[in-house]
Amino acid sequence: MNFRLIALCFAPFAFGTSAFVLLGLIAPVASDLSVTVAEIGYLQAAFALSCGIGGPFLARLTSHMNRKKLLVFVMFILAVLNTATAFATSFTFILFLRLGTGMFAALTLPLATTIAVTMVAEDKRASAISTVLVGYTIAFLLGIPLGSMLGDAFGWQTAFGFTAAISAVGLLTIALLAPPHVVAVNNSSINFSSALSGDNPRLMITSMLIFFATFSTVSFIGPVITATSNINGQGIGWVQIATGVGGIVGLPLGARLSKLGVRNALLCLLTITCITQVLFSIGMLFDLAMFTLLTLLLAMAIGSAALFASLPIIQAKLTQNAGAATTIAFALNGTMLYLGQGLGAFLAALVINTFGIEYLGILGALVAVIGMWNVFALSAER
Repeated sequence: MNFRLIALCFAPFAFGTSAFVLLGLIAPVASDLSVTVAEIGYLQAAFALSCGIGGPFLARLTSHMNRKKLLVFVMFILAVLNTATAFATSFTFILFLRLGTGMFAALTLPLATTIAVTMVAEDKRASAISTVLVGYTIAFLLGIPLGSMLGDAFGWQTAFGFTAAISAVGLLTIALLAPPHVVAVNNSSINFSSALSGDNPRLMITSMLIFFATFSTVSFIGPVITATSNINGQGIGWVQIATGVGGIVGLPLGARLSKLGVRNALLCLLTITCITQVLFSIGMLFDLAMFTLLTLLLAMAIGSAALFASLPIIQAKLTQNAGAATTIAFALNGTMLYLGQGLGAFLAALVINTFGIEYLGILGALVAVIGMWNVFALSAER
């Protein structure tokens, strides 16, 4: 068991919990701040878009720094800003805090995965990335559901205090166990041009579209769960565990699917994403009686598995194409990933206001189809 890789799991664990703990608490936060459910969706969009805008530029500015020290500093910032959010009392102040949190949080995944790929041989990179990203699935399996339950029981502010605690524990764990001397090599080749070599731009667009499709529903998963099954309160947290279970299955699945070739693997995953998004709308539009909860759980778990399976496939190929500019490539991919989340949240809010929450899955399915069209243009694998 590689404890140095396991220590890096705390970075995506803290990031995932920080990014999405709000999703199960949308209704109570909206009520407490005297805003609409759609406006809370804009908080999520702000976090995601801040990640996307800030990540690549911070990665470039800090490319000369020791990777471990920078990651420890980022974890410290996450702990501080989540603590401040727990004490915030206005929508505007929380909006600015989420913007700041998102900008620094954008570095957690590229830093952790960059450190991970320096620890293994090239043919083990997808597996190393999958190991680190287990922290992301744990966020969906435990961090986000526990945050929802604590927020429902003791007030939504408790959820952000819980997230701050995770960041603090992650800071200490990474400081103690992560390898200490990981720095960028061949600094002259570290630039945006190198990071965008080969098929990397189209791969990054694929990341954006699969996250866009998935977060068309996930951004409002609390209200979606209630609309589908009439479950609310702490019950939402229990149902959210299905997303974490899917993530745990998805990461090793992605490492295996990568052997089929990037294009074939991603086409398969986008097809699954399209189907699960349709299932969300079917569950909300039609009375499925005893099959309602089962349909919801399957859509959440299988959709999550497809989403997480795409991560090691895309990032391993990005690493191969980018070389020394891997951290910037990961940050640029993160930009597209966060842009997908932000667009999903933003357009989902518009769909809710225009057509109703029942049609969120239709939006996600249409975006998944666009993703398939994009993947068809990828270079064929030898």
